[in-house]
Amino acid sequence: MNLPSKSPERPFVPRTSPPLAALTRHALEARLSKLYDRHPVQSTLDRFRACFPGSGPTGVDCLGFESAEGIYRAGAQGLRLSQVPQLPESVAQLSRLSVVEQAGRKAIRASIESDGTFHDEGEFLARWDGQGKIGGAEHQVYFDESSGRWHKRLYRCVLGSTLGDYLDRMLLHGAVFPETAYRLEGFTLNARNRDIAPLVSQPHVSVAMDQPPVSREETRALMAAIGFEPVQLRHDGIIDDGYFAFYHPECGILAHDLHDENVVRMQETGELAVIDPYLSLARKGTWAAIKLAEIGIQTPPDDPLP
Repeated sequence: MNLPSKSPERPFVPRTSPPLAALTRHALEARLSKLYDRHPVQSTLDRFRACFPGSGPTGVDCLGFESAEGIYRAGAQGLRLSQVPQLPESVAQLSRLSVVEQAGRKAIRASIESDGTFHDEGEFLARWDGQGKIGGAEHQVYFDESSGRWHKRLYRCVLGSTLGDYLDRMLLHGAVFPETAYRLEGFTLNARNRDIAPLVSQPHVSVAMDQPPVSREETRALMAAIGFEPVQLRHDGIIDDGYFAFYHPECGILAHDLHDENVVRMQETGELAVIDPYLSLARKGTWAAIKLAEIGIQTPPDDPLP
């Protein structure tokens, strides 16, 4: 099977995407019945941007994530009513979402195969291998010198999350940390099993290696300036400050993993940049809401029906 490769300079935008208003109403109606559907993220993005004008991109760099999220959501909403799980109430119950994940991924795969807008997984893996197989728990990473951007392929979702959660997370990152906003380059497609994986890119940040690491106090001041408060989540029932977590109570956004390798000092300006945090929309049925409930923090209610 010959797989074409799309130019990495052009962000991914599908030829067609489902109507947002209908998807949003369907999601909120399902949630009123305690059935699972991801809470739409757009109102949270709008609320955050209203609090902090100019806080993140709203143009082409967002369009790819928004369009892919809509395709995923439409696929998940195509499940028969008997297949739709109830909203999870514990971390263990997040495993219920596998049927939703399969339907959403199937819809995206059908879209990119129809449009021919996918990347050959083998080509990505060759570049990744050539740079020493850089990566972490979620991403395989290589640096593209021609564009000055880091390309990251999501090979594994963590914390019981879905691909839909990941697309929302990228949109949240663009609003909260615009200096390191991601761009959706497209999806890789495995020629044999037809598995898909999102391929994102992020601008390179030159880190001031001659300066001390960013302190916890500096990170707290940075997050406080945009409305986030430090929280201590539980791990196996025990308070664990290793999450390096912050919560925005007005918008219902949980940001964690803000340790001194993900919060850095930029070489040119000395200002701080947040590179690779984990952001989650904290609404009923999400990992973020479940973890916050463990420490007695209530999350915002769902949006009203439009």
